[in-house]
Amino acid sequence: MADVLSGVASPSDVRALPEAALPGLCEALREAIITTCGRVGGHLGASLGAVELVVALHRVFHTPQDALLFDVGHQAYAHKLLTGRRDRMHTLRQAGGIAPFLDPRESHHDALAAGHACTAISAALGLLAGRRQLGHPGHVVAVVGDGALTGGLSFEGLNNAGGSPLPLVVVLNDNQMSISANVGAIPALLRTRNARAFFESLGFTYLGPVDGHDLGALTRALREAKASSRPVVVHALTKKGRGFPPAEADEQTRGHAMGPYEWRDGKLVRSRGGRPTFSEAFAQVLGEALERDPRVVAVTPAMLEGSALTGLKARFPDRVHDVGIAEQHAVTFCAGLAAAGAKPVCVIYSTFLQRAYDQVVHDVCLPGLPVVFAVDRAGLVGADGATHQGAYDVSFLRPLPGLTQWAPMVGEDLAPMLATALQASGPSVLRFPRGTLPDLPPELAHAEPEVTGPSAPAVTAAHGQPAPDARSVTSGRPLSAAVPGGASTSAPGQPAPDALAVSGARWLKRVPGARLTLVTLGPLGLSALEAARNEPDWSVLDARRAWPLDEAALLEAAAGGHVVVAEEGTVRGGLGSAVLELYAAAGIAPRVKLLGMPDVFLPHGDARVQRTQLGLDAAGLRHAGHALLGEERR
Repeated sequence: MADVLSGVASPSDVRALPEAALPGLCEALREAIITTCGRVGGHLGASLGAVELVVALHRVFHTPQDALLFDVGHQAYAHKLLTGRRDRMHTLRQAGGIAPFLDPRESHHDALAAGHACTAISAALGLLAGRRQLGHPGHVVAVVGDGALTGGLSFEGLNNAGGSPLPLVVVLNDNQMSISANVGAIPALLRTRNARAFFESLGFTYLGPVDGHDLGALTRALREAKASSRPVVVHALTKKGRGFPPAEADEQTRGHAMGPYEWRDGKLVRSRGGRPTFSEAFAQVLGEALERDPRVVAVTPAMLEGSALTGLKARFPDRVHDVGIAEQHAVTFCAGLAAAGAKPVCVIYSTFLQRAYDQVVHDVCLPGLPVVFAVDRAGLVGADGATHQGAYDVSFLRPLPGLTQWAPMVGEDLAPMLATALQASGPSVLRFPRGTLPDLPPELAHAEPEVTGPSAPAVTAAHGQPAPDARSVTSGRPLSAAVPGGASTSAPGQPAPDALAVSGARWLKRVPGARLTLVTLGPLGLSALEAARNEPDWSVLDARRAWPLDEAALLEAAAGGHVVVAEEGTVRGGLGSAVLELYAAAGIAPRVKLLGMPDVFLPHGDARVQRTQLGLDAAGLRHAGHALLGEERR
């Protein structure tokens, strides 16, 4: 079967194959996808389910003269294999390798870059309108998963396209799944007789439903759609994960992203899980909050699996809401919950929160509603690349009045920060990265607090340096006392014992008369602590809040005349910019170096390697400090 695929270097080769060879081509494509994802990981299930669909599309339409736009692109691995990228598929999602989604810079057969759902119909209609206006020939096809029909942008596109005379072809790849099973009324409607009436009422010719794994039926339907002079929907019923038994048996996600793994003797062998992730740790402390307070409600836009909420959904089915791929709705739904007196926690990726910015501003921040945003995947995300890098949440949220932005450094920070946010009278953000929980340095884990006043608990900083007015994350207890999962002694409906202790920055190392202070946000505090370990005149300040700033602590940091601010987000408008604004307002001018994500869209790669390349590891922070001081790197 692989021999069939080896002879296919472009879509024209697909069209040249005899019909009898196509089943073998589909089998070879599935084998290649399974092998690739086993080696490097990737979006397995959706691509396996779309193999026949992709082959039929390339039999009927002629790219790049005809444009194929895949919504998201995680179902398009067969398209990549058929468009000259087979020999490089082993580099999928790796630094310098094949992109995780679609990208015209990689192949002229990719019509438009995309990595978020619901964009294909609008983009395809615009592309078709532009081609017609400029006199360019060719057809335009939008391949849309039924999961994307939970998103408002898809309906905006359908509304516009259905009222247009342009012959847009929308291929609905209906597998009843987003990452997990679809929610809401539309996915249910699609499997009834009302599907035809639904699309026809919007102005489309409806073809289907078609068996999405029957090449003959698919080809006939697509040829009919190609010949149409008006907008058409081709409704194809497919099975996510088809052809790979472990994916087909996975009832939760149908093998959405299963690699790396090995397929040995008919059995799936996967690497064992390691340390818990920030997402898992947050889900644990969120579960404790749900248990403690019946007013707490969790909301997520189709990210139950990605944000480790499936267990909470099973435990609290009426208080954990998956609203589908509908970020705008998720945020405004939370606003309504808060207005009713509930305590909503919107669990959402940084890059997906971008899609609901107006709702954050208008529906949450303007009325000052106490919605908590748990911003997952903040910072570098690795293999998912530019469309998913959590680079901008600090900078686009920081200007919003009344919105507090927290960033835990370690897992032990999550419970008190969430409890503090849930007790706040206005909106709050907790941003945390993709990745496993870091170890808490022993000197912090065992540091006993020094209380200097009734409302000013403090923690002894690293290396025996006193921190008489630093704030403790654990209400006067050592960090180790706030480990997620610890028993709570609070009454139902009341905050945890350590709920209200988080306020302002935290000194990790405080040196009297320090020449330089490293100021960080989130887990970078641990790298800064390591960078300063052998520097007797360096202090380290964990900002903990991107906004509002702890002005007293940051002004103290400037006293030595040298400050390095490091954050895992864009340097334009982030924490570093806020610190510079503070110093300008105070009329002081220390030498300041800003470290973070540069003014580019960072590509896919290994997040740890990228952190090193950006100077955000201990060595990079140490180098930046010495360079700022005008010293040789040690």
